[in-house]
Amino acid sequence: MSVPYGRWSSPLTPELLSTSSISLHEVVVNESTGAIYCVECRPTEDGRHAIVRHFNGESTDVLPKNFSAHATVQELGGGSIAMRPDGLITFAEEKSCSIYLLDPASSKTTLVLEAAEGVRYADFCHHPTDLHWMLAIKEDHREATPETQAYMVHNSLVAINVNTGEEATIAEGDDFFSHPKFDPSGRRVSWIQWSHPDMPWTGTVLHLADWVEGRLSNVRKVAGKAREESIAQPKWGLDGALYFASDRTGFWQLYSFNLNDSEPRPLGLKILENAEFATAEWELGSSTYISLDATTIVAAVITHATSRVFLIDTTTSSAQELDLPYLDVGYRANGIYRVSPSSFMVVGSSATAPQELALVSITSSHKVHTAVLASTASFQLAPEYVSHPTKYAAPQKYGPQCDGDVYMFYFPPRNPNYQSDDKHPPPVLVYVHGGPNGCVTPALNLEIQYWTTRGFAVCAVNYTGSTGYGREYRERLSGYWGLVDVGDAVSAVDYLADKQLVDKTRVGIYGGSAGGYLTLRALHMYPDVWAAGISSYGISDVRALQADSYKFESQDVDRILLSKTKAEDRDAELTSRSPCHFAAQIKAPLLLLQGTADMVVPLAQARMMASAMHECGRVAEVVEFEGEGHGWVGHETIYQSYKRKEEWWTLHLT
Repeated sequence: MSVPYGRWSSPLTPELLSTSSISLHEVVVNESTGAIYCVECRPTEDGRHAIVRHFNGESTDVLPKNFSAHATVQELGGGSIAMRPDGLITFAEEKSCSIYLLDPASSKTTLVLEAAEGVRYADFCHHPTDLHWMLAIKEDHREATPETQAYMVHNSLVAINVNTGEEATIAEGDDFFSHPKFDPSGRRVSWIQWSHPDMPWTGTVLHLADWVEGRLSNVRKVAGKAREESIAQPKWGLDGALYFASDRTGFWQLYSFNLNDSEPRPLGLKILENAEFATAEWELGSSTYISLDATTIVAAVITHATSRVFLIDTTTSSAQELDLPYLDVGYRANGIYRVSPSSFMVVGSSATAPQELALVSITSSHKVHTAVLASTASFQLAPEYVSHPTKYAAPQKYGPQCDGDVYMFYFPPRNPNYQSDDKHPPPVLVYVHGGPNGCVTPALNLEIQYWTTRGFAVCAVNYTGSTGYGREYRERLSGYWGLVDVGDAVSAVDYLADKQLVDKTRVGIYGGSAGGYLTLRALHMYPDVWAAGISSYGISDVRALQADSYKFESQDVDRILLSKTKAEDRDAELTSRSPCHFAAQIKAPLLLLQGTADMVVPLAQARMMASAMHECGRVAEVVEFEGEGHGWVGHETIYQSYKRKEEWWTLHLT
C-alpha cells in the first residue's frame, strides 16, 4: 500500500505500550533454592514496584499489593532489595521509605526500621553469617528545604541491627556513598564514596575496612581519585579478592585486590583493552559482572555503546565471548547476577526483543542455553516490522569542537504493509538521550520502533559526552554542555541528509531531561534545521536549575557547563546557555511534556519555556501529568505521552 511516510498504521499502539509493558529493575537470587526474584514496575498499577518470584517454571507475585519496593535515595532509585542468607528479602518501601523484611514463601512482611520523615535507605547488604547485621546507604533530608536540598541533604553509610532496628553510622564525611559490601567471610567491608563536584563517573574512591560487630576499623583506601579516576561496582569474588572497575586507563577495566597485595592488579584482558566493564552509575546497585566461581567471571563488555557477554578466566586473564544476543546489558537496569557456578541471570535487550529477564546456563564446552523468564512487553513485535540500525560515525561540522566524530545509530522506516509514494527520503526524528552522560544502544527500543513502524526514520545520537566510548569522549563535554552536543546533533542530520537517507526539510528533535535541554538549545541555536521539537522534562533555565537542584546532580552543571568559564563571566554564561532567553529565535513548534511531581527537573522549567515562547508569539504547548516524576510510570500518562507525540509529529512533519 502506498501511503506517505509518517502516516503508516502500526501494530504498536499507545494502548498496547501503556497497558502491556512493564519495566524490569533489581534482581536477587536465593542460591540455595535457585529461586529468582525481580522487581517489576507496572504502569497498570500506577507505577507500583512489585516483587516477582520465578521458580520451577512459574512466576508468582510475592509482595503484597499495598507495598511498592522502590528506594528513592539520590531520587533516581536503585538498590531497592537485597537477599538475606536465610532466603528472606529486604526491601525499601516507596511511600514510607521504611525498611521491611519479606518472607517470599508466605508474603508476610516485617518492619525492620521505620524511617523518620525525610530519611531514606537503599543499597542493602546482609552479613553472610550474622543475620542481624545489614549495611545500607542512608540519605537524610530533614534539614533540607526545596531551596537548600543541593547541600543540606546528608548521606552516610550505616550498619543496621535487623533484630532491634538500631542503626550506627560507620562512614560519613563525603557527599555520597554506594556499593557497601561484606566480604564472604564477613570480616571486611568495602564501599565507594565521593564528594561534589564529582559524579560517579568522574571521580570516586574505593575503601576497605575491617568489620568489628557493628563498627569499622583499619579503614584504608584501595583505589580511585577525585576528578581523575572513577571506580565502579566493587564486588568480592568467590576467590576472596576484591574486584572493581577503574577507568584509570581511559576505559572501565577490571582489577582485583588481594589483602596481601600493596596495589590492585589489572586483569589485563588483551583483546578488550578499549572496552568498558561498567557504565555510568545513575542508579544505585549496578551489576554488569559477577563471579561464577573462584576462577571465573561473567561480564557485560561494552564497546561503542554495544554490549557483549564474555566469560573470563581470572587465572589466565583470558576471555571468551558467549553466544548471547544481548546488545544492551544493564545500562539503566541491573544486568548480571549469579545463580550457580554454571548459570546466571541477565537483564538485557537484543536486536529483536526488548529488555527481558533471562536465565543463562553454560555447558562444560561453553555453549549456552537461555530461558526467558519475563519480558518488558507481553507481546512480540513481528520480525518483519523491526527496524535494525546502521552504526555511523560522522565528522563534527558544527559547534566548538570540530576535530572528532559524532556517533549515531540510524533506524530506517520499516513496515511490511506500506511503501511510500513520496519522492523524497523519509522524515527523521533525531533522538537525543538524557544524562547527558548516558547513551543509546542498538538494541530493540519499542519507542524507536513506534516511530519507524509509522514511516519515520530515527537517528539516535551518541553525542560528545556519551558513555560507552571511554573517558576521553565523556570528558570532551566538560565546559561545553549545550554547545558541542547540539552541534553534534546538527552534524548527524547533515551526514544523513548528504547520504540521502533523510529529508532535510522534515527533521524533528526530541529527548528527555538533558535530552530535553539539548532539544530546546537546538531549536534556538540552529532554528532552520528543525521542523518541530518535543522536550520531555527538559531544562529551560540552567540558573534556576542550579538554584533548586536536587543533591546528586546539583554541582554537575558547574562541571559540564561552566568549567571553561572565567569567574567574572559565569552569570552571563548561565544566561547564554538557557533556552528560555532565546524563545524569539525559535521557528519550530514545540511540545513540552512534564510531570508535576518531578524533583529532578521541576515543573517550573516547562512553564517558564512555554511562557517565553508565547510572549514571542511562538507555538508551544505544555502537557502536565499530575503526580508523575522524572519519567512516566502510570499507564494513562504513558498512553497520553505517545498519543500527543504522534499527533505532534504527524501535524508538523507529514
